Amino acid sequence: MNPFTACALTWINQPKHSTLTEREIVIHTSPDTDFWRGTYYGLEYNNAPAAVIVSNDPFWSLKANVSFESKVFFDQCGLCIYLDENNWMKSGIEYQSNGFQQLFSVVTNNGYSDWSMANLDRPAHSMYYRLSRRNSDFLLEHSVDGEHFNMMRMFHLAHAKETVNVGFFASSPGDSSFAAHFSEIEWTECLWQEHTSTRF
Repeated sequence: MNPFTACALTWINQPKHSTLTEREIVIHTSPDTDFWRGTYYGLEYNNAPAAVIVSNDPFWSLKANVSFESKVFFDQCGLCIYLDENNWMKSGIEYQSNGFQQLFSVVTNNGYSDWSMANLDRPAHSMYYRLSRRNSDFLLEHSVDGEHFNMMRMFHLAHAKETVNVGFFASSPGDSSFAAHFSEIEWTECLWQEHTSTRF
């Protein structure tokens, strides 16, 4: 499998300010940017910036350290998968109004978004994430040290049959702008082991 290279990245909604190098990706958000479809709020967003790799490999893992100085409710950044405006995933840390953050993930299938979250018990300004693919199924994990990962979510994308866009996103749904930094990026063979047992 080819290693990560910045030259392989393309943009979904290119931001006004960004940096793409082998060592670090920096995305500067603009106000009123996000991904969200359908569910509950009646809001429709499809304008968040995302730097993605186009891949048709059915098995891989993507790992990165994400650091940020977000300041406004709902500022968010992390890893993403984008198929089209109605089918995608975003994940990471989201800033909350109490000054703390929460781990979150949103999976959107056929135009409807869900939202899962877990509160962190302390302020956090960086986190490692690892996203692994096995065909149309994905495993999302997080880590504070980049070595010991904990599961955030396992999910299915109904239309992830072959080619997907996978990478890094940041957004500010409110009146905000901040810089999200992505570093220590590793694009490897799939580290999510096949489940071979006939029962759990």
